[in-house]
Amino acid sequence: MCVNKFIPFTGKDNMKPAASPKRFLLLHFNIMLFSVTGIFSKLAANSINEVGLFHINTVIFAGLMLLNCAVYALFWQQNLKHFDVNVAYAHRSVYNVWSLLWAVLVFSEKLTVGNIIGTVLIIAGILVMQSE
Repeated sequence: MCVNKFIPFTGKDNMKPAASPKRFLLLHFNIMLFSVTGIFSKLAANSINEVGLFHINTVIFAGLMLLNCAVYALFWQQNLKHFDVNVAYAHRSVYNVWSLLWAVLVFSEKLTVGNIIGTVLIIAGILVMQSE
């Protein structure tokens, strides 16, 4: 006989213990890994513009992008075992911070006041979600 128990939705998964600092570090490493997909994507797009769709450089960058997405997806699923979904997705917003960092360091793009304000708001949002 199967017994279904009604558990009211509280917005938190009470079945999971609090995540350790090591788990948060792994979560953020995984998010950083995913942000590298943006680098490969932009390199592939630049390669298409410069040498065409079927050039070896374009194929390599597109392949690295897909491989990176696959690795990220595997690790993301493992991370979700240790976090409430709302916490994990709030931290995923750090992707924007990493993307901004890669834009400046890898592609020599200019940092604007709007970029900085947006980044501060993202970090503040993560801290608010974490404090609940």
